[in-house]
Amino acid sequence: MKNVKAIFTSFCIAAVSTLIASCGASLSPVEYNNKLMSVMNEQEKHMNEMNTAMVSQDFAKAESVRKTWVEQLDKSIAEVNKIETIKEDGGLKSAVEQGLKEYRKIAGETYKELIGLRTKEKSGDTSVQPQIQAALNRINQSFEPIGGNINKAGDEFVKKHSKP
Repeated sequence: MKNVKAIFTSFCIAAVSTLIASCGASLSPVEYNNKLMSVMNEQEKHMNEMNTAMVSQDFAKAESVRKTWVEQLDKSIAEVNKIETIKEDGGLKSAVEQGLKEYRKIAGETYKELIGLRTKEKSGDTSVQPQIQAALNRINQSFEPIGGNINKAGDEFVKKHSKP
């Protein structure tokens, strides 16, 4: 029985030590970059679901996707905020966070507006077509700068952390 207690005690000490050490450890530049990019890449699933619902004119599904996406964006923003900024980040984390906030605005506001307008149009109200086009333009014009800013910050990050 003493051997079991000794082994169990040793195991607990090792587990606690590992837990403490891992909590204080900061991410390597590769892990940091991968974690941030992974959070951004999660959004592609929601974009694809939204596009599928909109193309099929299933606006109830589009609204469901939109709400789920907004919830996920809130979680993603919080997740990025929890990541400790590493030395010589060069703005990568802030670009990702800002990109997520912009996605949140698009999903929370512009897509909500677009879904409502498309629903009216489907019901026969053709007067909303200029508003639909304006909403589509806002969405399309928003995505490009988000990607551009993240790519620029990512390139700078890679340059700073690449081994010659």
